[in-house]
Amino acid sequence: MECVNNDANSPFSMDEEEDDTDWRHSSFDPADEGCTLPREGATASVASLGTQGQPPIKASAHHRVILHFDLDCFYAQVEMIRNPELRHKPLGVQQKNIVVTCNYVARECGLTKLMSIADAKEKCPQLVLVSGENLTHYREISYKVTELLEGYSPLVERLGFDENFVDISQEVERRLRQTPVSADLSVNGHIYNNQSVERNVEDHIRLAVGSQIAAEIRGALHDKLGLTGCAGIASNKLLAKLVCGTFKPNQQTTLLPESISRLMSSLEHVMKVPGKKNVSLTLFLFVVKCS
Repeated sequence: MECVNNDANSPFSMDEEEDDTDWRHSSFDPADEGCTLPREGATASVASLGTQGQPPIKASAHHRVILHFDLDCFYAQVEMIRNPELRHKPLGVQQKNIVVTCNYVARECGLTKLMSIADAKEKCPQLVLVSGENLTHYREISYKVTELLEGYSPLVERLGFDENFVDISQEVERRLRQTPVSADLSVNGHIYNNQSVERNVEDHIRLAVGSQIAAEIRGALHDKLGLTGCAGIASNKLLAKLVCGTFKPNQQTTLLPESISRLMSSLEHVMKVPGKKNVSLTLFLFVVKCS
């Protein structure tokens, strides 16, 4: 996957191309961030979160809100935008002799990503195949997505054509200063492990606001670009990416700090943690210990 980051000072700064299995850096860094969970009974008044007329308060590492966006069957979506007649047909995008992705109509027929063309046609004889060898259209739409995300935060990191991280910590702080925390504060979308939101826990408040911003962004992606996708809302990149795909397609999931341990322990194997494997093991053990 192609990863582009033009901000050398960004906390997401990358020095080389990366993909799902090779993260050179992660904003989840035990040496830099530590792992602090909310104290039981901790309260967060509107004043403590900032009020109008005060200078901006930089979000600490413990109060970051990171969004991870993963577009649904991206290549197939682009092809359906280019040719709307394909929307209700089983569609596969072909590169060489494999189906690199397919739409959800095709998946209902039993197709999966990276299936051979022969197997795909056997499972779904009515499958429509389009060539995905020319990446121009996918690249163009991908950069439009990144441009839209940069309207919400300058801290955007691309991960391939179809994934992006966005640090919205400052936007969350700004909104909390402008609008008092309401009694009916809620999370937009799913909450991992069906955990309840506590209005007197600062991290819960910030993540709840983050979920509302994530929903706004997903709505904008659909309205302006015709794209749907999933979102993960958490306190760092690793966790946001891991929780993002809990409910698919076109849904979003928020991970509250108290459920981090459950998420990590639910992974079938440490190799499921994205990143270089010696780093992944360290992260895995660190998160479970601190949670």
